[in-house]
Amino acid sequence: MHRARGFTLIELMIVLVIIGILAAIAIPSYTDYVRKAQRTDAQATLMKWAYEMERQYTQYNSYKAGETDELVPESEAYKFSYAALSANEFTLKATLKNSQDEEDCDWMTLDQAGQRGEPKGEDCW
Repeated sequence: MHRARGFTLIELMIVLVIIGILAAIAIPSYTDYVRKAQRTDAQATLMKWAYEMERQYTQYNSYKAGETDELVPESEAYKFSYAALSANEFTLKATLKNSQDEEDCDWMTLDQAGQRGEPKGEDCW
């Protein structure tokens, strides 16, 4: 009679432990990668939006002329808003929608002079 070959319970448990260790390393790295990618996307969106505001200023000689909600970009991770403080000043803001980590940049701003703002002590840009 031939004995059936297979895996022992110990071998299966060792494989599960190895998979658990790999997952414990991979999942935080992946979430960090996604967070950085979303932040970079928000930065690029703010820069593009500032460019559009400069085009508007060139056409109308004012950042406030032709204000519409159509200029406000959309994103799954960030909420974008703007304030045209005067005809010659604006501030664009990206606010994180779902902050689940203390290391997240909760908000970033960009103004007409290219000045970048962020929470104190954080390096969002």
